Amino acid sequence: MTHEVMSKRQKFVIATFVLLLGVILSRFGLGQFLQWRFRIILFSLLAIAASIWALRDEDFSGIEWFTLPILPAMFAISGALVFPLIPSGFDSILTVNISADTSWFLALLLKVIYLAMFAIGYYAAVLTSNIYNIAAIRNIQLLRVAHSVGFLITVATALLFYIVIFSLHVFSFLNFVLIFAISLPLVFQAIWSVSLEEKIEESTKNFSLISAVILGEVAWVLSFWPIGISIMALFLTAIFYEMVGIIQYYLGQRLNPKIINEFISVAVVVFLITIFTATWGG
Repeated sequence: MTHEVMSKRQKFVIATFVLLLGVILSRFGLGQFLQWRFRIILFSLLAIAASIWALRDEDFSGIEWFTLPILPAMFAISGALVFPLIPSGFDSILTVNISADTSWFLALLLKVIYLAMFAIGYYAAVLTSNIYNIAAIRNIQLLRVAHSVGFLITVATALLFYIVIFSLHVFSFLNFVLIFAISLPLVFQAIWSVSLEEKIEESTKNFSLISAVILGEVAWVLSFWPIGISIMALFLTAIFYEMVGIIQYYLGQRLNPKIINEFISVAVVVFLITIFTATWGG
């Protein structure tokens, strides 16, 4: 009598569906029973457990218990945190007033689109981590694609977390602490994915720690700037993109003047947008 082993893709789909259902229930189904902070704690534990379960196989060992689940779990948690921030209605669109029914429908449509993007994003994140798992023991052609997709998801995850943190309107030092705490594992897994080493090298630790501290300090400074939450989060995400991107190219021995100029150009554009959208002296 033979046993049918569940394939990795089946596990990815199940984990995606479970977490998608978890996002919906944490927002609507459990609201009358648990406070929001407890719902998020439970969902975070579910996201970590689901990610480990989906990724675990015979090659899953050592440092991978910590490194591989970071991206999918943190993406899921950030998605759950942002979901309640989606508007439940609209008074007008492009200065045109709309009816209550239209407002309800558009809000529902926006939530459905967001949940669809969450499902696609989580599936892509767990698939990317699985490629890292395979690439750690043998060379595969999909690794370069995985690096690109993984970096994109990492940046998106950082943006979602930063939006939530700045939406809390906490004092400046707490902004530093929260941004540092969130950025450190995200930066770490992005840098680790370049070499996929079995034992964490000092360069990976140092780059991760320094980057997280810088991001926390930038968040602390932004706390005093007269700019909106979205611009603040985008600016900090741009700093994340610049630093982590350059470090990845450097460790992968692919850094050259052309790439540096591209990163500088992005930094200048984002900085100018931030400056011109600030209400200085207002």
